[in-house]
Amino acid sequence: MKKLLSIAFIAIMMLSALHVSAQVSEEQAATDVINAYKNKDIALLKKYATGIMVHVINESFFESDDGKPLVAIAEKWDGTIREIRYSKGDMMGKTILLASVYFSDNDNGNLNTVLLSSYENSEWKAFVYGISDIPRSEFEQGSKELSEAGSAEETKPVENGHSDFSIEMANGDTYEKPSAEKLKELLKSLNDDNFFLILNCKEGFLQTTTSEKGYIVQYSDDNGMFEAEDYFTFEMLVDIFVTYIDNDDAWKSKAKWLEM
Repeated sequence: MKKLLSIAFIAIMMLSALHVSAQVSEEQAATDVINAYKNKDIALLKKYATGIMVHVINESFFESDDGKPLVAIAEKWDGTIREIRYSKGDMMGKTILLASVYFSDNDNGNLNTVLLSSYENSEWKAFVYGISDIPRSEFEQGSKELSEAGSAEETKPVENGHSDFSIEMANGDTYEKPSAEKLKELLKSLNDDNFFLILNCKEGFLQTTTSEKGYIVQYSDDNGMFEAEDYFTFEMLVDIFVTYIDNDDAWKSKAKWLEM
């Protein structure tokens, strides 16, 4: 089951969410996510999905290896929200809020939670699949009150390459100043568990995720959020990402882009 990921990764995901002033409470949002799994309600789950996850949640999702265990957890829920813990972080000068909503105990000894995220006071959204089991010690690192939530630690540079870029992986690993060779290595490491890679810079980001048909590629800049019309092969994927990190404007001509 997918675990909690980094604040920085959440920030990039939230860039593609709609920004609105009014929002449902974190308790209501968590309740909706649990009920979406319990009732196998795709429309309700998509309501709380962000970014690439909208494409992952489809008609067969609830019977998939990722969705089926979460349905089983939701079906056992007694309707009680037990506790909520909060954390806060900064990304590109913007505030990222996290709410971890504890609703039941997992058979493995962990806590079943709904992880919610909010970018600059946007509506609460489910992070990745929404439901995740986490150790109690990890849950208790959060603050009991949102006003008391502290900031996440800043990531440290681990590369000596392109200074204006950083990489976020679905498993929470972050790489600042990555080289082109490091980028290729990380693209090759994508799999069903570590299924996202985001290459970000000051102007926006280029991101990809795995799928049964190939790689889905999206980018964001001042003009909005766009997705490649066709799936990429691995060779095409490496080509566009390396061109992007080399600050070569030709990267955009490597696909036909549809506005999201």
